[in-house]
Amino acid sequence: MIIRPGHPCWVELATNDTERSTRFYESVFGWKYHWTRDDAGEDYAVALLDGEPVAGVRPLGRATLDWTPYLAVADLDAASERVRRLGGTVLETSPQHLPGLVAKVLVDDPSGATVGIAQPVDGWGFTAGVPGALVWLEFVTRGPRLADPFYGALFGYRQRQVGDGTSVDHVVYSTGGDTVIGRVRMAPDTPATVPPRWIAHFAVPPGLGFDETLHLARSAGARLRFQPYPSPLGQVAVLADPLGTRFAIIDPDLASDWDSASPADDPYDD
Repeated sequence: MIIRPGHPCWVELATNDTERSTRFYESVFGWKYHWTRDDAGEDYAVALLDGEPVAGVRPLGRATLDWTPYLAVADLDAASERVRRLGGTVLETSPQHLPGLVAKVLVDDPSGATVGIAQPVDGWGFTAGVPGALVWLEFVTRGPRLADPFYGALFGYRQRQVGDGTSVDHVVYSTGGDTVIGRVRMAPDTPATVPPRWIAHFAVPPGLGFDETLHLARSAGARLRFQPYPSPLGQVAVLADPLGTRFAIIDPDLASDWDSASPADDPYDD
């Protein structure tokens, strides 16, 4: 499989309770897990959907607030150096290698958001864009004037404003003809303590509708963070899993040509 630079190539959850986290996502999306070790010898769970990798779960001393997406690069070392030249920060001294998947590092962009960059290895496999898997990334920041030039230069994204740019500042990033990320400016009254974040959107599982998936997630311990809303990509609900990590479910079958939830009414604030 050919992966284009700038496309999502992995998504990862860091948690202080891998058993509880893996059990929750298995109950909602039907994921199974293959346990392996990274090159540092740390346990790592590769989530599988129909036998294909869709996500990773790794232990951390604390639970993270959001899933971490990884964006593909052709050369990890060169991309890391470019991150620095563009005003970002590389957070790790050496890449983490997942056998058969990716070599990856975490970086902070100039607006303060943490994201991963990754170089897929030979034999790379990652399934996205199907029911039960990642289908969309939303990037929410209070610093779009810092973030947009950074990602545009790093990945060559074409950037198009779909709001009015003032009351609603919502830009889509695209590459190779594919729209891959929605960037939303935080509402002006969002508390300064609220960090920028990436929200991973997972499509409802095959055979389940939006309401059934939402009920299933809440029964398994998820908390609804914001009232469900329609969007051009589908009906969306932003949730927190039992350990507090944010994610969204989306049903593309319920896509609307209008969006009742203005990005200015930030569903991701705290």
